[in-house]
Amino acid sequence: MGRSVSRAETFVDDVVIMVTVLVATRGRESLLPGCLASLLRQTMLDRTEILVIHGPGGRDLEAVRSLEPCPAIRCIPAPRPGLYVAWNAGIDQARGRYLTTLNSDDRLRLDALAVMADALDAHPDVCLVYGDSLVTDRPDETFEHSSSNGRRLCWPEYSHRALLERCICGPHPMWRRAVHARAGAFDETFQSEGDYEFWLRLAERERMLHLPEPLGLYYENPAGLSRVSPERAMRERVRIVQRYLHRYRDIVRTERWPPSRTPCC
Repeated sequence: MGRSVSRAETFVDDVVIMVTVLVATRGRESLLPGCLASLLRQTMLDRTEILVIHGPGGRDLEAVRSLEPCPAIRCIPAPRPGLYVAWNAGIDQARGRYLTTLNSDDRLRLDALAVMADALDAHPDVCLVYGDSLVTDRPDETFEHSSSNGRRLCWPEYSHRALLERCICGPHPMWRRAVHARAGAFDETFQSEGDYEFWLRLAERERMLHLPEPLGLYYENPAGLSRVSPERAMRERVRIVQRYLHRYRDIVRTERWPPSRTPCC
């Protein structure tokens, strides 16, 4: 948790790497090719690097090697199991100005990386941007061809209160790599809710921005980390609220509590 990352921008063949996508995977070899295909079709692929951080066990690395070689993809091993262990390992080797994550069972709109990177460029006072998501209950669909029928996670406009009520940043936000020099790494003691803890840590000093358009496709995976053990997820959320509630006591005192349910459009 105490590590920080601070490096200059990286150029590859005189092109600035703008975005690093962190794809943490372990035993997801059946979904990984579709995930990577979603990324390889991005409109700003020439300024993007994709880090596939593969955990011990599984055949994820074989799934990557079965694809056509692509210089945008790099594979690195995670030192041990754990989602946030993998993300931190990727951040340590990231070269992009901006970072985002993509679960192997989710997909992005073709211009999602460009839209989020442009928003961060246009708002230098913002550390993180997040969009809405279409929702599906069928695996391995694409954003363009899904069974969502318009079902959508509509996140609220950013405020400290909204973030403290629940994790509003969605499944695929984009943030500045430079914030890790100030805020540190993801807390590896969490198993499924560590991103929420990190966003709250960022919110103490930084501002975030909601982009009110669907930028990705979220798969409601019954085997997802939060769903496979809802009791553990709840314990982690309680631990997070206990850690940060006193830091935002003035906001909580004047605003509604507890939160309302995140709506689907």
